[in-house]
Amino acid sequence: MINKQFEAYKVKREIKRSGSEYQFKRPETNDFGEPKGTDILIGTLKGIYHDYAAGGSRIEITTDTIQTRTKKKYQILCVWEDAESLELQVGDFTMINGKKYDVTGVANIQEWNIIGEVNLEVVDDGSN
Repeated sequence: MINKQFEAYKVKREIKRSGSEYQFKRPETNDFGEPKGTDILIGTLKGIYHDYAAGGSRIEITTDTIQTRTKKKYQILCVWEDAESLELQVGDFTMINGKKYDVTGVANIQEWNIIGEVNLEVVDDGSN
């Protein structure tokens, strides 16, 4: 049997020790859902940013003519309660090292309501 309180303690301790603060914003819209050009601050989330590539970031040649590139996945590990309280939506964003990252989802790891993952996608504006 897993001691969920102990698991929560370990995650909270590591985030407190190694985590960073991330501000999340949402584009402001008018009554018709059209963007106004300004952003609303949703809140701040403390977590640990990390990235990974399934199978490693590489170019894979499947046949003589087809090449595919695996993309990195970007995430922020956080306490589930904190992520849930922000009520993040797809399309919200944060800035990390001068790059804009859009929220693509929020996951409740193992459905334990302890650990959360904010899934991100880097916005490629041509200057990255």
